[in-house]
Amino acid sequence: MMFLRHLPTVQEPRLYMALERTYLGYFKLLFVAIGTGLVSARLAVLFKALHYATLAHFFTELFNWLTWPAIALVFVVGFRFMSDLEHIEKGLPVAAKEIIDPRIYMAAERTFLAWVRTGIGLIAFGFVIEKFDFFLEQLSTMLHTKLIMGEGFSGMGIIFILLGITNLVIGGINFIRTVKKVDEGSYHVHKFLYGLYGVILLSITLVLAVMIIRVSP
Repeated sequence: MMFLRHLPTVQEPRLYMALERTYLGYFKLLFVAIGTGLVSARLAVLFKALHYATLAHFFTELFNWLTWPAIALVFVVGFRFMSDLEHIEKGLPVAAKEIIDPRIYMAAERTFLAWVRTGIGLIAFGFVIEKFDFFLEQLSTMLHTKLIMGEGFSGMGIIFILLGITNLVIGGINFIRTVKKVDEGSYHVHKFLYGLYGVILLSITLVLAVMIIRVSP
């Protein structure tokens, strides 16, 4: 993070796009941690019902160690992204000839693919979470054991899916606008898209936090 290292910078498109890819990776990692924590919470319920106290305790602790720190870090990482963005904008502008460059287009493609990977990953994780209760219900029937499951758990998978779709849409719009600007020989960071994505991301994180409190083991 340049904000922490106080590195010199310029308003170079590839620098902006590298920043996007870096923080998309952070957000993806954090939401994978949250999703893993949610699955761990359900496994804790399963093993508790099966009287495997050690495993139930392990997955309960895993849920606590993964979910709440990841939720808190979403806000911290969001703040750091804005700080790094402001740091880049303090740098010197670059000439138009440095913007109309094949490497800029390739960087735009890599950034778009980062949005796509993040979106697909979140959608896939959402389906896993959404279907996990169904799996436990079927397992409960097979084992003739009643499993107590939180009513709000299944809705969390839908939230992950919606966030993944949001990534795909915003990533696509961002790519189209970036290519258009580069074709014109100029580049301006898409603050509106960043702001919109940030509001959606933080809102979803707050909703998840409330839902997790309701179904915590």
